[in-house]
Amino acid sequence: MSSTSTDETRLQRGLTSAQVSMIGLSGALGTGLFLGSGSMIGVAGPGVILSYTLTGLLSLVVVWALAEMTVVHPVAGGFGAVAHGYLGPLGGWLMRWNAAIVLCIAVGAEVVATGTYLTWWWPQLGVGLGTVLSSVVIILINMATVKAYGHSEYWFSIIKVAMVVLFIALGVVLIFFGLPGTAAIGTGNLTQGKGWAGFAPAGLGGILTAAVMGIFSFGGVESVSVAAAESANPGRDVPRAARAMILRLVLFYIGAVAIVVTLQPWQKTAAGSGGVTESPFVTVLSLVNVPHAADVMNFVLITAALSSANGCLYGSARMLHSLASDGLAPRVFARTSRQGAPRLAVTLATLGMVVASVLAITRPDDAFMALFGILVFGTLFTWLMVCVLFIVFRRTRARLGLPDSPARMIGGVGPAALALVVIVACFVKLASIKGLSIALPAGLPYVAVLLALGLVVTRRVRSAGSVLDDELASR
Repeated sequence: MSSTSTDETRLQRGLTSAQVSMIGLSGALGTGLFLGSGSMIGVAGPGVILSYTLTGLLSLVVVWALAEMTVVHPVAGGFGAVAHGYLGPLGGWLMRWNAAIVLCIAVGAEVVATGTYLTWWWPQLGVGLGTVLSSVVIILINMATVKAYGHSEYWFSIIKVAMVVLFIALGVVLIFFGLPGTAAIGTGNLTQGKGWAGFAPAGLGGILTAAVMGIFSFGGVESVSVAAAESANPGRDVPRAARAMILRLVLFYIGAVAIVVTLQPWQKTAAGSGGVTESPFVTVLSLVNVPHAADVMNFVLITAALSSANGCLYGSARMLHSLASDGLAPRVFARTSRQGAPRLAVTLATLGMVVASVLAITRPDDAFMALFGILVFGTLFTWLMVCVLFIVFRRTRARLGLPDSPARMIGGVGPAALALVVIVACFVKLASIKGLSIALPAGLPYVAVLLALGLVVTRRVRSAGSVLDDELASR
């Protein structure tokens, strides 16, 4: 049996379905939407609406595959632990170490972003001290009980969700109804009188390029699987949370970006420098005369960054805990506190976060950009592995005569196979996208090193029994 069954290593169950959903939402609904969507609009114009639609469909396949597997095996480590059972120790090693490392880098980027946003109000604070303060908050939350983490993430995400809903509602009013003294804006900005050429100024190629860029806006949806081990009722909560999360993500991203490109010419949005005052959300708040619109937006940005950092540190620590439980990392990191929190695993994940934060502040143009390349590559690699795992999961269970999951993906392995083709095409496209071309030069050596270490460790270390072994033994 897996060592995760002992009291010393057992994670506390206590997350509700709403909290599980918000954990998955936290990593994906972040500053990329509130501040960074301008770069995608610059590539695709109003056609970015289709870009987010395509990316949303791809993430739907990934999340649905995760939900189907996680309901059968609601264990610590989520899809990484499932990979250990169906792809072997090396597959489990690759999935979990990749996820742990990528999430550490993401935490580092988010706390630095938070420190930067804090300087909007307190310039004397400096990015460095702001980053330290943000990091302390995130670490303390993750060191507490899972219930404390769930509550904090729930309210962080509620603020983000409320902002998007408010933005879409105000946008609809401005577009179709107008305000006293202000005529309705209408939908003319979507085409600018040029038809398809106005809607998609860079053609289908621009829409597809923006779709690849958008994948990293949806990165973090995998956390819904990781949270399963701490859900009060995984069989009910995970499918419900997965459906709610992906529906909200697609509606929020598509709805919000549609409002942005309708309210003002896409060229104006794309020309922004990325500062707080140039966020399209600030523009809308200003149009309806919300006092201190930039300050309101800065508060939301800080909340979004803290929420994303919180979720990523949570996921990284749980992956490390799972690796240690299966003997693929030092066993000490499998230990949990009396409240069920894997504090030593959180500490190890924090060290990775510190390295990423320091590099982001001191060497953003070389060292941190290499880490960013690993982050981009690693996110796409995770999605690729999830699709491969799902296909093997389905075929293995059919071959062994094991029961089907109660949360089955429509279309069987077909959508996952199609998603694999799309993801491979995305890898090829990365090399030609400005700002993301670092992904392949940094990501390929990274995966090669991870694979080499995995081959050595999995041959020398006898890991614990897998989730599949446990299921077969219980029959």
